[in-house]
Amino acid sequence: MKRILITLTFLQTIFSFFAFEAVAQEEKFFDVVGEITYGEECLNAWQIEEASAVAEKLLLTTPGNPYACFFAGEVRFYEGNYKESLSFLKEAMREPYIAQKGQKFYDFVDKIYQTTGTFKEIKTEHFLFRYVEDKDAILADYALDTLEKAYHAVGNDLNYFPRTPILVEVFPDAESFCAISTLTKDEIETSGTVAICLFNRVIITSPRLQPRGYQWLDTLTHEYVHYVIMKKTYNRVPIWLHEGIAKFEEKRWLEGTPPKLPVSLESLVAEAIEKDYFITFEQMHPSLAKLKRREDTALAFAEVFTVIDYLFNRGGYPLLVSILEGIKNGKTTEDAVSSATGVPFADFEKNWLQDLKQKKFRRIHGIQILPTKLKETSAIVDDMESVAGIEVKEARKYAILGDLLRHEGLHSAAIIEYEKAFKKAGHISPQIQNKLAMSYIMDTQYAKAEEILKVALEYYPEYTTTYISLGELYQRKGEYDAAIDILSRANHVNPFNPIIHKNLALLYDKLDRKEDASLELRRLMMLTK
Repeated sequence: MKRILITLTFLQTIFSFFAFEAVAQEEKFFDVVGEITYGEECLNAWQIEEASAVAEKLLLTTPGNPYACFFAGEVRFYEGNYKESLSFLKEAMREPYIAQKGQKFYDFVDKIYQTTGTFKEIKTEHFLFRYVEDKDAILADYALDTLEKAYHAVGNDLNYFPRTPILVEVFPDAESFCAISTLTKDEIETSGTVAICLFNRVIITSPRLQPRGYQWLDTLTHEYVHYVIMKKTYNRVPIWLHEGIAKFEEKRWLEGTPPKLPVSLESLVAEAIEKDYFITFEQMHPSLAKLKRREDTALAFAEVFTVIDYLFNRGGYPLLVSILEGIKNGKTTEDAVSSATGVPFADFEKNWLQDLKQKKFRRIHGIQILPTKLKETSAIVDDMESVAGIEVKEARKYAILGDLLRHEGLHSAAIIEYEKAFKKAGHISPQIQNKLAMSYIMDTQYAKAEEILKVALEYYPEYTTTYISLGELYQRKGEYDAAIDILSRANHVNPFNPIIHKNLALLYDKLDRKEDASLELRRLMMLTK
């Protein structure tokens, strides 16, 4: 959420360097100082249209002024026009002092342009969607449909609808995402950060970068909520409130899906209550991505979700909006929360924590926060064959034996070994759950397979193989609509798995839905050509 490299303080330093001589020589210089100072405040407040108006005025009234050019370069960067940004910055850096101080920002924009210069674009009423790799074109339909739904749902909730098209950019590799996000790869993988709202846009990594994908449509909505909050409140909201509302709202694009903590986060809260170990609001600043442990980042997300849930249960969206409006109008966050809730902020924190400790959260021993690994390859992991994610050694041993028996077609015998692995793993390994379920399916024990897969899906909704396994189950039972529904949900996680599109095409064909079948075949071709 932070701005980097070129700031209001930096520009003021440049101006003070020349101020004494300028007093005697050029009264217009002070007009430039005042205009750019205001323009920088607009950028900091995410009021880009106002900053752009300042830049246009300066370019018209003081043509060739290096400070005006540098500011125009900043504005163009925030607008997503990287080529023009570099042009203005280059012009400004003919002034030696600006060249000395501004080189780092120029290099930053230039590095981003090396990726974004080849962006392809698709525009809808409210969004401009950009991607680089041809395969990432498969994301567009899903993403834009989701974002348009989020635009209306979140807008109604938070009482704000952006006036200009929102820029959404898909970055194709780890290096380019690290550059634009200003995070290191270690910070990304430790925190699980795969998207960010920064520089007046929503930025995500392609799900293609993770073998199993991630819940990227929820993530898109999450980051869009950040965008709305930034715009609505002039970028004045602290990270705990930002992330809390974004987490609370991230499934609002799915009609009829109420906000709910995932089981893995619910378990973390239960553990935190048992151990009296919490991440404070102060520790969350300036970014949850800066926390040192993946579990701490996940716990922080869980905590701030429960804060917003606590507020929502006491006043719904009007209460949340009143807090945001108070912050927008100049109140501190503490005063805005206090005014909205009717109690001092310190009491609000105590009341929330007391309420949290009284709730009965499920503690699932052994459930994991699945790791984030940004990879340079797009290979699909076949989790039916993999045992790499099975951490318990004894469970892994039985799973390997089960695999050998399954490959020989001895499904009843494989079930015995997988059930042993299942018990040794503590019932929380999605790999084992899928292996066991598929053996149940092949042995026509459909009820057992469905039961175990539904538990796996509840515990690990980001695990694509479970959707595929359920799709196979429903197809074998002749429940084609249910199979289509569950496989379509798999695309919310990983639309790059060709098995999903192949199976959907077959199912649509069975139902004589020729147009839908044709679309899935085109998507399959995009992935396999």
